[in-house]
Amino acid sequence: MRKVIGTLYNKIALLSPRIEVTLRKLYWKNIKCLKKFNPNSCKPEKDVADLPHVDFDKVLSWLKSKGVGKGSLLIVHSSYAGLECTGLSPEQIVDKLLDLVGSTGTLAMPVIRKFKGEPKEASLLTANIDDLVCTYDVKWTPVTSGLLPYTLMRRDDAVVSHFPFNPMCAVGPLAKDMMKHNLDGEHPSPHGPNSSWKFCLDHNASICSIGTDIEHHNTMIHVAEEAFGDWHWSDEEWYRLRKFNIVDENDQSKYKEVLERKPEWGMLHYAEMNVNQDLKKANIMQTYLIGGCIEVGYIDAQQLIAFLRSRNKNGYPYFK
Repeated sequence: MRKVIGTLYNKIALLSPRIEVTLRKLYWKNIKCLKKFNPNSCKPEKDVADLPHVDFDKVLSWLKSKGVGKGSLLIVHSSYAGLECTGLSPEQIVDKLLDLVGSTGTLAMPVIRKFKGEPKEASLLTANIDDLVCTYDVKWTPVTSGLLPYTLMRRDDAVVSHFPFNPMCAVGPLAKDMMKHNLDGEHPSPHGPNSSWKFCLDHNASICSIGTDIEHHNTMIHVAEEAFGDWHWSDEEWYRLRKFNIVDENDQSKYKEVLERKPEWGMLHYAEMNVNQDLKKANIMQTYLIGGCIEVGYIDAQQLIAFLRSRNKNGYPYFK
């Protein structure tokens, strides 16, 4: 039933961006009734024993065919569940990715966090967080973006961003500079001019997904919105202020107010499926299935942002 609904939804949503955002509004404003029909909310888990063994070197070869190699700055979005068919541990996969970029390259992964006291997904549109002060402990706040970034973060040579939203961790010669200025300014934003994401853009990052889809893990897209000072929507419309106590690696605490994109933009106004279709047609977003079971994706950061900035004079890909 969910598969049928999902197929029908996709066909209708791709008729136009405005139709897609209309469907998103319908879903989120009736989430208690409609969530059970979301085809992504309860995907059946596949038994690893039923999947064919896939040599992880095939994933590495595919990345090499996209130009990733020694000296590259590589951002990896991942799901270890989608890579278990390789038979490798998270540590072994991280080691292979580090070997791919070599000692002159840098491996980066988002280490998204879950903060105590934040409203649940269903109440994001209505919750009042004006007085909420969250704690971001760089070492210990739970990571929700998977085992591979958690594994990378736990390495002795890893550097982790002190910015609470969409923080990066990285290993390599660019890691320290990537995180150095993330909190600079009175009210910095997650993807603004001093963010680790803008740093990666400026240093010609390659972006990939392994074991998961690139379509739902395209965080770099937000750099086009926040890093150049010419975004179509005003700061008052786009951001809300968030308050944090940030605890660093030395257990020193610092109070900081930062900006966050208002949740309604991603939930109600973002034409995600249409922009992904546009990116694939332009050959900027590339996807592939390796060995019949490992999803991979690739995006060149410079090409992505150039494409978006050529279209965002009217707020694309958001429609309000």
